[in-house]
Amino acid sequence: MSRRKRRHRRAVISLLLPCALLGLGCEGCSGSPPAPVPPVKERAAARNRQGLSAEARGDRDGALAAFGESLKLHRSVEDFPGAAVALVNLARVHRLRGEIPLAKEKIDAADPLLPPGSPLFPEMAFEKAMIGLASGDLPAAKEWATRAVDTEKGDASGRMLNLLARILLLEGRSDEAQGRAEGALAANRNAGARGEEANSLRLLGDIATARMDRGRAGEFYAASLSIDKGIANSRKIAADLRALGVLAAGAGDTGKALGFYARAYDVSVNGDDPRGAASALLEMARLYEKTGAPEKAQSARRERERLLGGHLTD
Repeated sequence: MSRRKRRHRRAVISLLLPCALLGLGCEGCSGSPPAPVPPVKERAAARNRQGLSAEARGDRDGALAAFGESLKLHRSVEDFPGAAVALVNLARVHRLRGEIPLAKEKIDAADPLLPPGSPLFPEMAFEKAMIGLASGDLPAAKEWATRAVDTEKGDASGRMLNLLARILLLEGRSDEAQGRAEGALAANRNAGARGEEANSLRLLGDIATARMDRGRAGEFYAASLSIDKGIANSRKIAADLRALGVLAAGAGDTGKALGFYARAYDVSVNGDDPRGAASALLEMARLYEKTGAPEKAQSARRERERLLGGHLTD
């Protein structure tokens, strides 16, 4: 396998941390054969792999159970790096489930286990920044995203630059955000990280949109859409289409905007993403109301309510 293909493979795996980061497998290492891995660590690594597989297929309950067992096994032998991996993985799954206090509890427990020189520190800092962002704490999110960027020297640097750029944009610092996003784009292209390259392009589109540069924004969104379709990432495809819908609506082209939102709805509803579909329906309802089509607006809102089970926030 070529070096570029190996880098691409690493770039597209789940962001959850595999125990391979701990050096549990050393095939191809020079020198004497590695010492056998103790059985308890083998079981812990197996539980970690089960958690990765469960999360990949959308079984977050199963992922939590497997990562929890991995944590227990690592703690039973005071394997602090292994425990840190399990805690970061648990934090990420809790965040994805919207369980922010639990996510914070797990990531805070991982923090003291990883000194800044640890190769696992950047991932812990990245997840801590993501949790800060999810909880609305921009200063904390920025602090930890900056630490992740400063300590990551490998192929993940583009992903971490993307996060910092997004936080800077939320702070209204578009010039700094653009610089970081452009750096992220270059890093992700160099690493062959196609999904993160698309994220960089989408972020640059958001920055151009904030500056009212609709032409440039459209180019960035079209480029991210092309990549996301190529790698078949349903949620990101829908995000690209919604961004194009926002752009068209801002330009006063309601028909074009409705077309983008309808496509985003179709992608999300068939991709088992009810919240993404609901987001597109809300914008469609608003546009229908503006164009004097209350029946269509009401129909879109009813479908949105059905998707969200009656739990609505406009």
